[in-house]
Amino acid sequence: MEPPVMGVVEGVAHEGARSRLFYKHGKVSGSKIDFLIDSGASHNFLGSRFLDASVKSSCDECMVELAGGQRMKVHGPIVLAVDLGFWIGNVEFYIGPIRMDAILGWKWLKMVNPKIDWQKGLMETRPEGKEICTLENVEEVVPELDGKNQSVAASEHELTHMPMQRDCETCVVAKIKRRPARRLEKDVSALSFNDEVGIDLVEPGRNVKSVDGSKFILTHIDRATGWVTLAGLRAKTHTAVADAWKSVQAGRGWPKVLRTDDGNEFKGDVGRLVREHLIKHEVGIPYRPNSHAEQERFHHTLNQGIRANLVQAGLGKRWFMHAAQHFAFMTNRLHVGRKSGKTPFELRHGEKWSPRNLSLPFGCKVVYKDDQPDNKYAPRGKVGILVGVGEHPMAILVLPRDDWTSETPKVIRTQDFKAFTHEFPLKGIEREMVSLSQQEELPEVDEPSAVEAVQDLDRRIDALRAREAELEKEIEALKVRVVDEERAAGTGGPVTIPQLNLTTLLKTGAALASEQGRAAMEKEVKSMLKFGVWDESPLTLEEARRQPGARFVRTHFIFGLKFAEMPEEFRKVKCRLVAGGNRIWGSDGAATNDIFDYETPAGLSAIRMIIAVAAILGLQIVSFDISSAYLHADLSGPPTFAYLPREICDSKDTVVRLRKALYGLPRSGSDFSQDARRRLQKFQWKLVHGEKNVYVRRNAASSSVALLALYVDDGLLACREEERPGIIEELKQEFLIEKAPELLTEGGSLRFLGTSISLKNGSVSLANQEYQDVVIREFEQDIRRVLRAVKSPSEKLDGEEVLNYQVIWKTLKVREHVGRLMWLARTVRPDIAYAVGMIARYVDKWNVAAERLLVRVVQYLKTPREALEYHVLGNLKEGIRMVNILGYTDADFAGCPESRVSTSGRATYLVAGDYKYLVDWSSRKQRFVSSSTSESELAALEETVQLSLFPALSFLRSIRDGEFSVILMCDNQAVMRAIEMGYSPKLHHMAITRATDLAWLHQVCEKQKLVKLAFVKTDENVADLMTKALFPEGHIKCWEKLRVPQTGRRSVEF
Repeated sequence: MEPPVMGVVEGVAHEGARSRLFYKHGKVSGSKIDFLIDSGASHNFLGSRFLDASVKSSCDECMVELAGGQRMKVHGPIVLAVDLGFWIGNVEFYIGPIRMDAILGWKWLKMVNPKIDWQKGLMETRPEGKEICTLENVEEVVPELDGKNQSVAASEHELTHMPMQRDCETCVVAKIKRRPARRLEKDVSALSFNDEVGIDLVEPGRNVKSVDGSKFILTHIDRATGWVTLAGLRAKTHTAVADAWKSVQAGRGWPKVLRTDDGNEFKGDVGRLVREHLIKHEVGIPYRPNSHAEQERFHHTLNQGIRANLVQAGLGKRWFMHAAQHFAFMTNRLHVGRKSGKTPFELRHGEKWSPRNLSLPFGCKVVYKDDQPDNKYAPRGKVGILVGVGEHPMAILVLPRDDWTSETPKVIRTQDFKAFTHEFPLKGIEREMVSLSQQEELPEVDEPSAVEAVQDLDRRIDALRAREAELEKEIEALKVRVVDEERAAGTGGPVTIPQLNLTTLLKTGAALASEQGRAAMEKEVKSMLKFGVWDESPLTLEEARRQPGARFVRTHFIFGLKFAEMPEEFRKVKCRLVAGGNRIWGSDGAATNDIFDYETPAGLSAIRMIIAVAAILGLQIVSFDISSAYLHADLSGPPTFAYLPREICDSKDTVVRLRKALYGLPRSGSDFSQDARRRLQKFQWKLVHGEKNVYVRRNAASSSVALLALYVDDGLLACREEERPGIIEELKQEFLIEKAPELLTEGGSLRFLGTSISLKNGSVSLANQEYQDVVIREFEQDIRRVLRAVKSPSEKLDGEEVLNYQVIWKTLKVREHVGRLMWLARTVRPDIAYAVGMIARYVDKWNVAAERLLVRVVQYLKTPREALEYHVLGNLKEGIRMVNILGYTDADFAGCPESRVSTSGRATYLVAGDYKYLVDWSSRKQRFVSSSTSESELAALEETVQLSLFPALSFLRSIRDGEFSVILMCDNQAVMRAIEMGYSPKLHHMAITRATDLAWLHQVCEKQKLVKLAFVKTDENVADLMTKALFPEGHIKCWEKLRVPQTGRRSVEF
């Protein structure tokens, strides 16, 4: 007898029966396991952990057909003793890759014929012996389906696409999958409708916006009935959530209990409504999804339903809100609860839903009545697609064919329509739509086809892209010609072109299609084998899973184009094999999180401190590059197995054990830093206090000092000339350094992290002019691309219209441009730190004002500015003993016009003799709104002490034991007096609200004398440049004071 499709009764298969599940504790051959009793399983199964050598030798491999029609490779059959407490006997099993220990299917149910109460979870044998097993024992009674009923069932499936059907194309494309899980649910039988509700937000994705302007979905679930209500939100704020919640509760009254998570959007106005209406507010535990499980489960189901509706309708993601509302409407009326056996509609209204004419799938074809025809003889019916249904009054929402490709579509609500539930005009828009002339009841309408409109748009986009590619080739040709002219006019020597080492990503397919890409991949594979990144002998999945704590990860190649800013002849394709560290799973297939020590590369402030100390002491500066840095370190933690790319290994069933810290793994950076630390400690290198990858080596005999910074694979060394060869040789013993280290000499320069460090006329200067030119060029090319996209010969756009277009369509690569500017501001351009910080605040809420500010900053970069200079002393008698620290702090009270949040600014110098060296600066928004100028100034002052002055002091103390003078300049005397007293009745609340402790500052400044406070006039405070926008004259004046290396008159006494 063939196994049934779903349920069975004495060998009679019932295709309409649904599978029922039941869990039972028991034993197999004396081993305690959990059995899953499944009335829809075709055979009895055991998990793979029972597959040992004896079973393999005694049982052959075979294929069994499952209930759903799939085939699975198993071992068996094998007969084992089973003890379920109420029944003991022998059972025939097949051993295969299932997710539970054991499954007892329809064959066992037929043989034992137990008495089962599926609702209460009880099972026992029949005292009167074996009888005919009625359908109620195995499954709920389901009537046999004739052809008409089968059509109705198929139509109902199209309404929600739940559960998944393997023969449904929409289900397969949308990847809907509901895994059976054992859930312990709260008994809600004592609750009434609207007694207890839960609300939460669903974010469809970054920059996804519905046609009605919604960016988020508010889900409202009634606990007693499971009734779901959705509302669209345009912002994720407590005000928007409160307004939406009030609209949902309108006509229902207020609930007794509200359940939410711990998000800030459920505070503020939502909390006020809770307090006003005496509602009990239950908040889920942060980072514990099971405390808010019902809402999260529905979100998973809702996202599946939205995807299915959109795939079925052929609509884009901007229709997600309409798809969600349709799915919720049908779910409330069709989804039957597992415990109650009723739909939410029945539980709420006490009667079954009468579908009338509303059982319509999302996106189906609709012909509706046109109330405003063009003329008397125009057809009264128009074609559209259904995008929503309503019941009070009974009506549907239709998207007319005229608006299928419109950017601002108009949705029509109508009660006069004829629906074609099996036709979806936009599904697979590549196919021609069915013409209206094929409908006998309607004459042909001369209207443009949606396919033609899309094809025309594609042709225009392809033309623009082709023109853009031609312009880029012309630019590259001009670069090559300039280089050739320079060579022809030169002395015959090589032409030096600044190398920024900018890298752009390449598509894997395109890279492998080129000879350079294949060569780069072969070189990377040889490097991996050289370092022994993985074991040579691969393992099968079963062997790897037996390893305690085994973890699995996939790997892939990433291709990049180095020196992308240079002409084509200088470019180089680079390949890197990386792990997909965003998805690591264990032997059971569940995602795992690794725990390891947190590591950071050398900070930019520490790097500038090294350069400044080198200039003061006359040390030589050397930069070097470590090849395949991460691969030097052994991979720690539990055993990690990797699936190699198909370019290396064709087998999908084998993995390799990783032995080295492969790029992409979350813990690789930590493993490399710790390994580098152990290697350097062999040669007496010690960590600088407060830094993770900055090292110092002191020689007591010669009173010399050497400094070393590691930024992943880039290294910066500062040491005496006579010590340099020995240190370089030591580094080469421990690390693979293939390229010759670069030495900073008089009149020359070197690059470190893209920054140019040059030595000329007794000064070390830091600049990044080449990268700055790239930033300007990339921005202007992006602007030109926008202009080419919107401007035609008959269209004229002024500057304001161009900005509006860019903001509406988000055509500019805003994040890329702002990220480049932030790197410039943090490395060599403190004069743009405040402006770039202001722009960065609007990245997620871009508007015309932010666009205009971005254009002004790029225009400002075109103006030449002097580089940061560090004067070389070298012959300072006392060396590091005369170095002191000078800091400036300032705050702009309520400087942000929208949030009224203040901005903190700081600048920190090393001072040696009559020269000062700028090593740190910052402009950042404060986290809280200040109630006074003194409050914002005090917050900025403490931030300067903790984040700038103390790290600089720890750095100097690592170089030499002793005390150093630290002076902090402040332009607010009220704050200085409060710190001097150690108490202020107007500022004492900051210890609680902002964790700014006035008593701690008093201890540091007045008792321990670690920091000395000094007053500076506002127009002399260089930190003013970091907190507010200045007029051109004031900006230039402040910038000169900030960067000039000479202190001038000794206004500060150390």
